[in-house]
Amino acid sequence: MEVEDLSARDESASLPEPPSAGGSTMQWEVLAYFAILNIAVGLGSPFGIAGIPINYFLKDRLHLSPVRLALFLAIASIPVCAGFLFGFIRDRWRSAKWGDRQYLFACALVATSGYLWLAASTIDYFKLLALVFVIVIAYVMIFSSAQALMTGVAQAYGMTGRLSVVFGFGYFTPAVISALAGGWLVAHASVSGTFLIAGAVTIVIAMQAFWRLKAASDFESDFGPREKGFAAIKRLIRHRPLWPAAAIYFLWNFGPGWGTPMFYHLTEHVGISSELFGTFTALQSLFFLPTTLLYGYLCTREPLSRLLWWGTIVAILQGPIMFLAIGPVSTIIVAILYGLFGGFATAAYIDLIMRSCPKGLEGTAMMLANTSMFAIAGNVGNLLGSWIYSKGGFASAVIITTLATAVIVPLLRAIPPHLIATRDGEPIDPATT
Repeated sequence: MEVEDLSARDESASLPEPPSAGGSTMQWEVLAYFAILNIAVGLGSPFGIAGIPINYFLKDRLHLSPVRLALFLAIASIPVCAGFLFGFIRDRWRSAKWGDRQYLFACALVATSGYLWLAASTIDYFKLLALVFVIVIAYVMIFSSAQALMTGVAQAYGMTGRLSVVFGFGYFTPAVISALAGGWLVAHASVSGTFLIAGAVTIVIAMQAFWRLKAASDFESDFGPREKGFAAIKRLIRHRPLWPAAAIYFLWNFGPGWGTPMFYHLTEHVGISSELFGTFTALQSLFFLPTTLLYGYLCTREPLSRLLWWGTIVAILQGPIMFLAIGPVSTIIVAILYGLFGGFATAAYIDLIMRSCPKGLEGTAMMLANTSMFAIAGNVGNLLGSWIYSKGGFASAVIITTLATAVIVPLLRAIPPHLIATRDGEPIDPATT
C-alpha cells in the first residue's frame, strides 16, 4: 500500500465510533486491566519503589554530589529518553498469537533477574549503574507495549479521556506508595531487601501477560497494512497533530526546580528528615489524584479544548508555591497544593497525546510524545537545575520552571482544532489538517 494512502487515513488521528458490544461491563474490565498493569509497572521500575532508597544509597553511602547524583539518574534514564525506538520495535515486531503480551512476559523476567542479582551481590557504583540500566531497558520495553495497547484500545472505544485518568492513577498511585515505602525502607530495611520487593512486584507483570483482555485481543488482531520501516517513520514525522502534543508534554515536565535541586533544598536547607521527605513526595503524588479524578468526571461533559486551557492556567501556579516551603508544616502544605495544581493538566495532556497518535504507530508515537519527552525534559531540567542550584540557589531554578510551564499557553493554539473539539466518547470530526 502506498504511504500516501495510509497518511490520508491517519492524518486526523480520529477516534472511530465506539463499539457498542460489551457495554459498561467491557469498559470496567478495560479500566481494571490497565489500572493493574500501570500500577505494577510504576511500582516495579527502578524509579518506583526502589527510587528513594537508590537516591539515599548514592547520597549517603557513596557520597555523591547533587550534580553527580543527577548524572547517575541521567545515564540510567538514557533508555527512557530513547523510548520511541522501543515503541518502534513494538510496532514493527509482534507475534500474531501473543502480541504485546510477549514483551510483558519476557521483559518482566529480565527485570526480575536483574533485581535478584542486585539483591544477592555486593553493590558498588558501577555495578548498580550497569544493572539498573539493564532493568530500565526491560521496563521501557514493557512500558512501550503497555502504552501502545492502552492507546489503541482507547482510540477504538472512545476512551482516551477516561484511560488518561487510568494512566494518571497508574503513575501517581505507585508514586505515593513508592514515596511512603521508600522513605520507610531507607530507615528500616536494607538495599537488598528493597530490590527483592521490586523483583516481586515485577513478577505481577509477567503474570498479567496471561490475562487475555478481549478489547486488547481485538485491537492486536487487527495489525492493519504493513509498511516498510522508512515509510512508517516518514508517516510519523508528517503526522502534524503529534508535535504540539509532544512539545507541550516536554515543557510540562521540564522542571529545573524539581528533582535533585528540590531533594537537596528540602533535606539540607529546610532540614526535613528522610521519612518526612518520603511523606512530602507521597503527598505530592497523592493529591494529583483528586484533580485527576475531576478530569475523569469532566472529560465526558466538556470538550478537550476547554479542559486544556483550564488545566494549564492552574498548572502555572505550581512553581511559585515552592517558595512557601520553609519548615515541616509548610512543606506538607506545599506538597498538597503542588499535587492539586498538577493532576488536571497532566490528565488533559495525556488525553491529547492519545488522540494525536497515528494508527499503527501507537507504540512509537506514545513513547515519543509521552515517555521520551518526559525523560528528556526531566533529565535536562534536572541537570540544568542542579547546576543552577549549585550556582544561584533554589529560587532561580523554580523561576525557570514556572516560565517553561507558561510557554504552554501559546502552544495550545497550535493544536488542530478538530482534535480537541469533542468530549470523551464522541467521535472526532475526521477533518484533515
